[in-house]
Amino acid sequence: MVEMEHIVQKLEQTLGTSLGLKTLNAQEAAWLTKLIATSPPFGDRMGHEERAQGTSSREENRTSHQSRRVHGAYVHKDLGEIWIPVNQQDPSRVIVANQSALTESEIGLITLLLSSLQDTTPGVVSKSAGKVEEERRAQQLGGWLKERLQAGELLAELPEEMWIRTSLTEDMVPFLLIHESEHAPTPSYKALHRLLRSYFGGDIILVPLLDKEWIILANQELLDGITTDDKDDASVEGDQDLLSLFCMGLYELISTEWVGDFHISAIPAVNALHALPQTVSMLRETMTIGRTFQVKEHIHLSTGLHLERLVYSIPEYQRNQFLREYAAGHTDLFEDSETLSTLESFFELDCNVSETAKHLYIHRNTLLYRLDKIKQETGLDVRSFSDAVLVKITLLLYKVTKRK
Repeated sequence: MVEMEHIVQKLEQTLGTSLGLKTLNAQEAAWLTKLIATSPPFGDRMGHEERAQGTSSREENRTSHQSRRVHGAYVHKDLGEIWIPVNQQDPSRVIVANQSALTESEIGLITLLLSSLQDTTPGVVSKSAGKVEEERRAQQLGGWLKERLQAGELLAELPEEMWIRTSLTEDMVPFLLIHESEHAPTPSYKALHRLLRSYFGGDIILVPLLDKEWIILANQELLDGITTDDKDDASVEGDQDLLSLFCMGLYELISTEWVGDFHISAIPAVNALHALPQTVSMLRETMTIGRTFQVKEHIHLSTGLHLERLVYSIPEYQRNQFLREYAAGHTDLFEDSETLSTLESFFELDCNVSETAKHLYIHRNTLLYRLDKIKQETGLDVRSFSDAVLVKITLLLYKVTKRK
């Protein structure tokens, strides 16, 4: 424990002048609090009233600085004292000296010392100490989530004694962030939290789970503020597109800051106070399904994976049985990268031939030739709805089976 009385004694010995430690009464504390709030950051707090002071050589030295601005000291004219608050945030305790006892340099030395001590002085919650406590609470929540997920308790409620509960709300958008590069440096919690705060434009909750895996919880208002300008014609599909754009920006920022292989999954806003383990489970499932069916993508949204989620839920035995009995010979198509990219673009663009040709940068007739070739080899014309559904489902089953 740092004893302030001992520090004041040491300052007296070092500076060769009389100092004291004073606890202000309520009236004095109110006066000083008001003075701190209304003073400019580097205001003339020693003031004009000192200019007439000083006859000794020491005082003459001080007088030469009295008209200069001084940071951190406040003159109580009626008492003839200089007050230096031990803590600017709670100025109820001050180091006190005679009005003419300290030079500007000496005041600067004392305020610098007090500022550095705020990181270690009990009772003074410094900014860095607050960050450490924030990280500790996030790690506590991460540990609790891992235990609930391992126990299969997806509907578990957050314990009342967990302090981070006060930071959660009923309308938060959850994100899952995974970093998979083996050789690239993993961002520290502090650096990642700072970067995310700058991107979201406000406080977010960053929860470390497994190694290189984090949950991000952001109030819905933060996303609304970012996307308001583009949300005039908001709809369910529009909200999905906005969330996708938001995730893309987040991915680009993180992957630029820390070169590596990052993946992000997101689901619509949830009540973070209720069944948080279930939210994490949904994020992980979305990540798994997205990476199974969207191999080249880094952003995975639950709202864009309905058919993929249904196919993923089919038992493995039935998947293999379907491929053997109903799609025998068709899966060879997917081994050819050109055919595979053609089909994926064709389905992604709602089976529109012209748009698919533009997307692939090929002539329309070239695309028709490829589709005719698929029909010739499989007997399925993807330009008809029923055949397109069959090929699409076969393609999804092939992807999930191949991954297994």
